[in-house]
Amino acid sequence: MLTLQDTAIRSHFPSLDSPTRFLDNAGGSQVPTQVIDAIRAYFLESCAQTGAAYQPSAAAAKTIAKAHAVVKSFLNAHARGEAIIAQSTTALIHTLASAYADALHNRTISRRRILVSTLGHEANIWPWFKLAARGFEVIPWHPVQSGNLWTLDHDALRGLLDERTLLIAFPHVSNIMGQIEDARSVCRSAAAVGARSVVDGVAYAPHRAPDVADLGCDWYAYSTYKVFGPHAAAAFGSTAAFAELDGPNHYFLPRTMVPYTFELGGVPHESAAGIAALEDYLHAVVGLEAPADTDHTTRRNTFTRAFTHFEAIEEALQTQLLDGLSTIPGLVIDGSPTGGPQRVCTISFHVPGVRSASISAALNQQNLGIKSGNFYSRRLIERMGLCPTDGVVRISLAHYNTPEEIDATLDSLRTFLR
Repeated sequence: MLTLQDTAIRSHFPSLDSPTRFLDNAGGSQVPTQVIDAIRAYFLESCAQTGAAYQPSAAAAKTIAKAHAVVKSFLNAHARGEAIIAQSTTALIHTLASAYADALHNRTISRRRILVSTLGHEANIWPWFKLAARGFEVIPWHPVQSGNLWTLDHDALRGLLDERTLLIAFPHVSNIMGQIEDARSVCRSAAAVGARSVVDGVAYAPHRAPDVADLGCDWYAYSTYKVFGPHAAAAFGSTAAFAELDGPNHYFLPRTMVPYTFELGGVPHESAAGIAALEDYLHAVVGLEAPADTDHTTRRNTFTRAFTHFEAIEEALQTQLLDGLSTIPGLVIDGSPTGGPQRVCTISFHVPGVRSASISAALNQQNLGIKSGNFYSRRLIERMGLCPTDGVVRISLAHYNTPEEIDATLDSLRTFLR
């Protein structure tokens, strides 16, 4: 039976009326009414190109500016740098990597060593590995194993990092392991030798409000469609990091027009409307009326309050799921088998001798929306000794999921694996 809290939150998500139980939220979250309405309103009221004096054009420009401001507050990036909005995190990192290659060619940077963690999603791996063909020394930074948990190897990093290092690319959370990494320590170590840090926050941002000021990172990227918004992505870049690079947008644009010089073709307007509306949903969650204009401090406080609330809900859900999975004979949890504040609700497992694809297919037949595979973390799956195409089964929860959905999932798993 749903609690009043469950009902209040779920009432904002019309798609949850579907017979399908959405348990693949790490692949893409559901979207609240506030975001849906904002995107619709854009098309009805301000579907126009920016840069003109007529009202819909000005309204579109205001929407884009608000989207940038919301991203900066969500990441706590105010006064530290700028926010870029694009179609995906993969596209953002490719754009960034290409800009570094141009900077080396143009001699605005001289360092060539790039350390790349193989713990995470390929979005923050392959764009950097490709730079080996453009004059860079690219060094893989492999994770360390402790039981069934694979994490960043901080001891190995000390042996790899020195004054030749240009940047370190790594995930805040592995989208397979679900463990929150000590990103702050890595960023501080990079800064100590003058290197830049590129943090993949895609698996972290749906569960916690990132704080780039506390991390001390230079770049931080996440996917807005996994944080209750439209299918797009956003990234923070520090002022110092942007200053070293030229954006790939049209040649006649001043290089100081950041972030526009990095937003090829401009920001998708309807996506900007949806991204900007995230704060309206969060205001509803924390019981506040959304003000017409919000300063950074007020907006950031709303984000932290709402995501602290989400964290408490999700910690109970992940503990329930992990405890249930641990009772199923033969099932191996990939990652920490216990819930807690150092874990998010992304939980993977495999069953030796049983194809992960057959497990997910069986649960899909029960209207349980989960997936199996490598989830674009193929290098980690290979290091785990699993089939790189079949991979793991992943159940990823959000704050709108319920204990009843977890019970149904566990019952179906037990029946299939009996």
